[in-house]
Amino acid sequence: MRAAYDRGDYRPTDVVRACLERIRMLEPRLNTFITINDRMLEDAERADNEIAAGRPLGPLHGVPVIIKDNMNQAGYRTTAGYAGFAADDRVVDPVAGALNGVDLDPQKDATVVARLKEAGAIIMGKSNLPDFGLDGLRADSSHNGDTLNPFDATFAPGASSTGSATAVTAGFGAVSLGTDTAGSILFPASAQSLVGLKPSFGLLPVDGIFPGLASHHDVAGPIAKTVEDVAATLDVLAATPTGQGYQAKLRRGALQGKVIGLFEPGQWAGELHPLVASHYQKMVEIIESLGARTAHVVFVDTDWTTVWNARTFFSSCNSYLAGVDAFLAGLGGANPASRVEFAKQAGFEIGLGTTAPLHSLLAHPARNVGSDDPRLKAVIDTAEALCRKYEAILSARGIDALFLPRSVNPLPNLDGNSLDYLGDQVVGTQVNEMGLPAITVPGGVLPDGRPIAVDFVGRAKFTEAEILAYAYDFEQESQLRCTPNLGNLR
Repeated sequence: MRAAYDRGDYRPTDVVRACLERIRMLEPRLNTFITINDRMLEDAERADNEIAAGRPLGPLHGVPVIIKDNMNQAGYRTTAGYAGFAADDRVVDPVAGALNGVDLDPQKDATVVARLKEAGAIIMGKSNLPDFGLDGLRADSSHNGDTLNPFDATFAPGASSTGSATAVTAGFGAVSLGTDTAGSILFPASAQSLVGLKPSFGLLPVDGIFPGLASHHDVAGPIAKTVEDVAATLDVLAATPTGQGYQAKLRRGALQGKVIGLFEPGQWAGELHPLVASHYQKMVEIIESLGARTAHVVFVDTDWTTVWNARTFFSSCNSYLAGVDAFLAGLGGANPASRVEFAKQAGFEIGLGTTAPLHSLLAHPARNVGSDDPRLKAVIDTAEALCRKYEAILSARGIDALFLPRSVNPLPNLDGNSLDYLGDQVVGTQVNEMGLPAITVPGGVLPDGRPIAVDFVGRAKFTEAEILAYAYDFEQESQLRCTPNLGNLR
């Protein structure tokens, strides 16, 4: 897109107008946004003038981008999908009755949002998500309702970065940002035939983002239609030097000679559904045709499963509530600076009336400790030790990455079971707990039209450049991304 701007093929205003027309036609049906930027055309005209004057701001100058509404953008409230964070909405208390929500108005951008702006991106709006991002299947926001999957309204759209994925699928922007703590980028990208990257923990800043399941391994990352768009966006988010970043390292032939570990039933996930197993075998044949050497034994003859299952699960001991307090304290201005202050101002505690199935679990006082509590430190130390063990196993076998089905079962329907869907993924919780990078890539559709995907998982933390290159090689060879018939949605 940027190259086309530079050539004068079209201008940012042309692209934004085209996106806006699609929003006008399809948004009433899809319900992708919580907030739409009503100044997007002004922003596009400014980009037109800057590019015409030879003053490009960066690689995303004039590119339409959507951000998830758990990310702070100065001048726009952050709802995190929750009715209680919206003054024009209500929550209901059985005793007190209906109570108005309270707007959270951040005084500054989240760093990842600021970096998008500095690179010239046009923020189209803030996308829908389940309350606090606590669902993997669907949005079902208490403030904004459900967002639909453009492939079929009966299919699950994936969550929690639901609106971010649907916006890209529907052509409301070129790229979007999501967040991930247990599959929330990988789920919706795979459900909608998109590319989604869950970066290594610590690669990108997460200040100004409402915490997910566990604030000690939350990440933000891009969702797009192609690996190249994801890599280009990651370059901006990670502030990599021009010409030395992830996009520059994409190449055909990246899989040639690489040793790629394959799925082993019983290691992190059970047996594959017959349709998934058949599809996965075809995907393996593609990487083998590209020169990859596949390893069928990775963990099964080690004590990995025993050690992994003995860990303290993050939902049993986490700093979620401390993360919420830290987020509120960072809003600035007249915003409530803690959960206690919010309750005094609103008349109810955060979480009242939520539709999030996991909120009561994660917010339970018995499971929450301070960010510097020794019990949390033990959980983090265990995760780091597991990561070192994982890296050692792959290193000893000369394995360059894992190549896995995204889920053991086909994509469920919108009315499916959220916890079952969370458990269906082969890796998601694992890569988050250990802080490893993973990228999901389209694998076409099943006979009934449901999108299906595969994941590359890095051999170690901060191996994004490697898995992006492998994903690019696979994507360019397979060409399996599919597009929905959006005409059926009008």
